[in-house]
Amino acid sequence: MGVVAVGASMWPVGDREWVARYRTSMADRNVPALALEERERELAGTVREMKLSAAELFGDAEELASEDAAELATVEEEVRTSLGGGLQPALKEVGGMLVGLGVVASLVAIIRSGWSIDIDTALVLVGASLLVAFLGWVIARALFSSGRSAAAVAAGVGAGAVAVAGIACAAKVGAGHVAASDVPLPLLVVGLLVPGIATLVIADRMPQQELRENWDDSQWLRRFRGGLRARLVPAVTARGHVAEIEQTLAAGGMSAYSEFGHPLILAHEVARADRTARRRFWAMSTIAAVGTPLCLAVLVMANQSWGMVTIPVAVAFFLMAAGAFLVGWDRRPWTTQR
Repeated sequence: MGVVAVGASMWPVGDREWVARYRTSMADRNVPALALEERERELAGTVREMKLSAAELFGDAEELASEDAAELATVEEEVRTSLGGGLQPALKEVGGMLVGLGVVASLVAIIRSGWSIDIDTALVLVGASLLVAFLGWVIARALFSSGRSAAAVAAGVGAGAVAVAGIACAAKVGAGHVAASDVPLPLLVVGLLVPGIATLVIADRMPQQELRENWDDSQWLRRFRGGLRARLVPAVTARGHVAEIEQTLAAGGMSAYSEFGHPLILAHEVARADRTARRRFWAMSTIAAVGTPLCLAVLVMANQSWGMVTIPVAVAFFLMAAGAFLVGWDRRPWTTQR
C-alpha cells in the first residue's frame, strides 16, 4: 500500500484527502505545532495498525478536528499567534491587507483601462494616503492587542495625520497631472501585488517566535492592564484585578512573571472568564466582520467604479456580510459559553 510522509509518521496514500481536510480544519485553532504533529503521528499509527482508512476509524475529519482543537488548543498559542503577539502575526496581517488592496486596485485598473494606463499624480497620492491609513490601523491594533494603549493611540493619530495630509496634497494638485504615461498594465499589476506577496513570504519564513520571559513588575502590570482593556474587560473590573495582583506581589515577595506567567496569557484567561468582556468582544468582532463588507458594497454601488460588474461585486460583498453575520450568530457567547 502506497504511503505519504507526514513529518516522522506515514499516512496511507488513500487517506491523503482526509488528512488535508483535517489539517485545514485545524488551521488557526491555536493548537501548538508540536501537539498537532504528535496528534497526527498518533492518528497515522492507528491507521497503519488497524489497516483501515482514516474515515472508517475516525469518521468525519472536520468533526474530529473540532474535538481535537478543543482539547489541544492553548491560550499561550492564542497569544503567540494573535495580532499583538509579535512581529510575525503583524506582518501576516499587513501582507494580507496589501495583497487584498493590490487585487482590488488591479481589478479596477483592468476593468477601466486597456493594456496600458496613465497614472494620475493625485490618484497616486490618494492611494498612498489610504495605504498609510490601513497600515496605521494594523499597527495600532497590534499595539493595542499587546497591551500598549498609549503607543496604539500615537500610531493611529500619526497615521491619520499623514493620511489627511496626503489627501489634502492630492486635492491641491488636482486631477489631470500625469505621473507616468502608457504604463503597461501587466507591469502595474505586478507592482501592486509583489509587496504584499513578499511580506507574506517573509512572515511565513520567520522562525517561530517565543513569548517574552523577562519582565519587571511595573512593565508586567502595565501590559496586564492593557491586555485586559484590549480584550474589552470593563475598566473597573480591570483595575480590581490589577490591585489584587499588586497586593499578592507585595505580600509574597515574588516577581509578577514567576507568580503569574506571561501578562497577556493571564489577561486572555481572565477576559475569557468575564461574561461582559466575552459579549463585548463578540459584538465588536461581529460588527466589524459584517460592517466592513457592507460598507464596501455601499461604496461600490455609490461610486459605480466597477463598470459593468458593479452589481455582481456589490452582491458579493453583501453575501460576505450575510455569511459573517451567520458565523457570528452561531458563535454568540450566551449559547457557546456559560
